[in-house]
Amino acid sequence: MLRRLALFLCLAATPALAEDIACPDLSIAQPVGDCPSEEQLKYSYAGYCSDDARMYDKDGGNTCVTLDDFKKLKNHALWEAGDFQGYLHCGRSPEQTRALKLTGMKVAPAGKLTRVVCDYEDGAMMVLRTRRACVINGDKAVCD
Repeated sequence: MLRRLALFLCLAATPALAEDIACPDLSIAQPVGDCPSEEQLKYSYAGYCSDDARMYDKDGGNTCVTLDDFKKLKNHALWEAGDFQGYLHCGRSPEQTRALKLTGMKVAPAGKLTRVVCDYEDGAMMVLRTRRACVINGDKAVCD
């Protein structure tokens, strides 16, 4: 019994190993959801940018000026690459999306979670959410 207690205390005192997390290569990314159709975008535009637009578009931006402006905001689909996820713009073909190159990486707290954010060309982002504490070390995030 005493041996088991000693073993348990040794295991409990062992710190968790840190894990290096690298940004995914988008060539392995896969779309999870479908892009909205032109009809869906027009329907959403009519609802979002109608008389109620004053409640949604509070930043005084130009989201509702034209349908094209609205598409910049809403024409996205969910993509996954490993544990990373991101809403990527549907204005690009899947081949163009997979060819985007990594431009940077950052770590940001989000409540009790940590977001590891990978930035790609043309404003694309892939995000990993974890409960672990992470810091940037070179081109990787090190998470405890």
